[in-house]
Amino acid sequence: MSHTHFTNQIAKTGFVLENRIAQELKAAKWTVISNRYYVDDAEESVREIDLIAYQATRVQHFDVYTTLIISCKKNETNAWALLARDIDLKDPNSDWQPLHAWSNDKALAYQLSSAGFAKRYHDGIAKHGVITALQTPAVEVFAFQEMKRDSGVPQNDKNIFTAVTSLMKAQAYELGALPQRKKTPAIYQFNLLSIVDADLFRLMFSGRSIEAIAVESEHYIARYIIKKRETFSRIRFLHANAFAGALPDYSTLHSANCQWFGSECDAFYRDIAKDGNRLNILLEEFRKQAAWEIRWPLFHNNIKAPDAASINLYWNRSGDSLNIWAPFGTEGASLLNGNVKTKKVVADTLQSIYRYSGPFVFEDDDIHF
Repeated sequence: MSHTHFTNQIAKTGFVLENRIAQELKAAKWTVISNRYYVDDAEESVREIDLIAYQATRVQHFDVYTTLIISCKKNETNAWALLARDIDLKDPNSDWQPLHAWSNDKALAYQLSSAGFAKRYHDGIAKHGVITALQTPAVEVFAFQEMKRDSGVPQNDKNIFTAVTSLMKAQAYELGALPQRKKTPAIYQFNLLSIVDADLFRLMFSGRSIEAIAVESEHYIARYIIKKRETFSRIRFLHANAFAGALPDYSTLHSANCQWFGSECDAFYRDIAKDGNRLNILLEEFRKQAAWEIRWPLFHNNIKAPDAASINLYWNRSGDSLNIWAPFGTEGASLLNGNVKTKKVVADTLQSIYRYSGPFVFEDDDIHF
């Protein structure tokens, strides 16, 4: 008995496309996870995303993950039409360069939260040779429709809308899960791809005319409310036959991410001793590692030792040095400044945590205020 009817029928589904994309990713040295399940926070139901692929590289003390979240769709009878108009890059209500990244490293998280970071990131990544993966959209896609290939009759936007919302919700789920899942220092950058095995068209609206243009790739900035917050996300629609050609640029993106985030980490530590905000970001780590070495000589000499929480750092502009201040008292500060062992341990701690190797002194906080 022949079983070819099984293979013939499965070939009509999207599973063939999904497997093909997975194999192309693996051949390009991406790690692939198929059929990832997540919980839809709005509907409290279990949903599935077709593929998650990533490349990971160790940079300095942290790992850089460039992640692709991928939806695969196949349609033999309908074309996908993306309705578009001229883009207004100065529109204050739009974000044409969204960035979705997460880090549990305090230095990188601080950089990510700085004003204008997304624009600096996109400008910097382009200089590292990334061409199409994060390019600014050429047009504003404002709607989409599936349309009959033979007649052009509009059907609906259900399949396209499902692809878009599934990608955005999967991304939101991954970003929300990382703080509990990832414990070692890392940074993740996410990219959303809707890969379609169907004719792909841009329907360009200009005045009263509409022009149909066959395309292989289109960047769409989606706006959605997720967890009661407005979110902008880049969705790249990509024809299945164009995926292999687009993939090398995502590998370039990973290399660029490694260089970019490495340089951002260096920027965080550069002249950190002169910036109270950055000093305070890592202050708890400094207290945990250095407090006992600072307090013990005081105990040993019957001098009241301050609580660890009262130890602070600030840059003394007049003395051109980093000052470690707390209620040491004049006698305690003098003792610490003359204790070779304590100064050596604290110097090593400052180098380890702040990458600072310059001069420092202990100071009684009565002097500081």
